[in-house]
Amino acid sequence: MQLGAVLVFDAGPLSLRHGGIDVDRLRAWTSKRSAELPRLLERRTPSAWGVLEVFRPDPDFQLEYHVRHTCLPRPGDERALKRLAARVFSQELDPGKPLWELWLVEGLDAGRFALIGKCDSSLLEPGARSAGGLWSAGEGLVRGIAAAAAPPRLLSRVGSGVRFALDLAEEALVTPEAPLGRANDGPHRRIDWLTLAGEDLAAIRARLGGSERDVVLSALAGGLQRIAARGAPAAELGAVRVATPARVAGNTTVPRFRLKLDAPDARARLFSVRAASERSARDPGDAPESPLHELAELSRAAAGRRADVAALELQGFAAAPSLLGSRLRSFVPVAPPLPGFALEVAIARLGDARIVSLCSDAARLADLAPLADATAAAFDELRRVAAQPPDKPARKASARRRPRDRRIEAEV
Repeated sequence: MQLGAVLVFDAGPLSLRHGGIDVDRLRAWTSKRSAELPRLLERRTPSAWGVLEVFRPDPDFQLEYHVRHTCLPRPGDERALKRLAARVFSQELDPGKPLWELWLVEGLDAGRFALIGKCDSSLLEPGARSAGGLWSAGEGLVRGIAAAAAPPRLLSRVGSGVRFALDLAEEALVTPEAPLGRANDGPHRRIDWLTLAGEDLAAIRARLGGSERDVVLSALAGGLQRIAARGAPAAELGAVRVATPARVAGNTTVPRFRLKLDAPDARARLFSVRAASERSARDPGDAPESPLHELAELSRAAAGRRADVAALELQGFAAAPSLLGSRLRSFVPVAPPLPGFALEVAIARLGDARIVSLCSDAARLADLAPLADATAAAFDELRRVAAQPPDKPARKASARRRPRDRRIEAEV
């Protein structure tokens, strides 16, 4: 499973006099980090049994192969960077080499550069086996078989089978009408993203309620509604199914709910998402090691859940870090292609901002830019609703005194 991120930095001290970026300093930094993380120098090879895989040092390791250098036509904008990122993530990692690549991208406007990093999720597994012997691998295999044969584990597997059968029954009985493609999963990716201001998110939540995920999914529903409404009545839009992995008490759960696309306005759309979603609180005592570790874990949990949209919510960075003195300006997580999903949405924090990335197979959604623009427009609609003054309660009609007839009074 291949995942990664697109990071945009200010050039800062990495800029050269002719306007380029010092790739030699980046390679020297990566080489130093490789000594601390030996997995970056190892390649995956099958064991003698052909069942388990172990990691052994790559005798032909070349840093220049893994730390690559490219340039956008100047002045490069985000749209050009998105197209390049889609091409990079469409290419499979070479299984005969260490499973990671880091692309330095020059040519961005406003004195910036980008890093496109991708790796196999096996590099992020804390229990992955390094080269060291087949005995430990065989011992782990025996333990795994013994654990699977234990009655509690067996009952758990039976329960999983029952749940899978129920999921299949749901698939057979309910087929939502959604504005998402139904083509087979392919190797070609499409990537886009948008940035939401943290103060706007806070204002929407303070006025309308809901979690950050609810607000983002409400904006996504508005974007999908705008895309699908071209030529289709709102009543015929139906809904999409969303799987949202979350960490609860140290475990990763994957609740699913329906995201309706026929809400009459932004306020009703957010209230619908709030009512439908199953909120899950993170366990602060069992936080993942890094955003990429978290992305790998959530992606594995979402795989095979049989829904339309996988919405992954990451912790990200509370404050923008720096790389060799160059400050990080944008962090875009790139979710791996998940079988059965038409769209992967990852929500990451960078300081006060929230970055929402959209990833899809090109055969399903050929262009994500209209969806990203429509989602941004739906978020702006929510922001305007939240900025409106609260409705004043209607005044209670006072009982008017019935006028007296003076002529009757005179006659009396």
